[in-house]
Amino acid sequence: MSPCPACVALEGAPVTTAPHANLLLYTETGINFWEKATGLADYYLCHECGTAWERDLARSEPNAVWKHATRPLEGEDTVKDIVRRHDL
Repeated sequence: MSPCPACVALEGAPVTTAPHANLLLYTETGINFWEKATGLADYYLCHECGTAWERDLARSEPNAVWKHATRPLEGEDTVKDIVRRHDL
């Protein structure tokens, strides 16, 4: 399924950009890479198109941007199935 217009607009946006209304927080994970980077990684699932997102909020990465999740999220396929059924 292709990304919804809101997800297309989010691609590459600074992490300070708020998540759009159809993104639901999946999980927050602490970041700690040998004390060089600390902060949070937020994972979101879009309930409009099923796209999985990752947002790293770390002081050492001031230019971080929204990106597609780098790991599979449990339940991601279920959300995509729900989105597909909604579109039928």
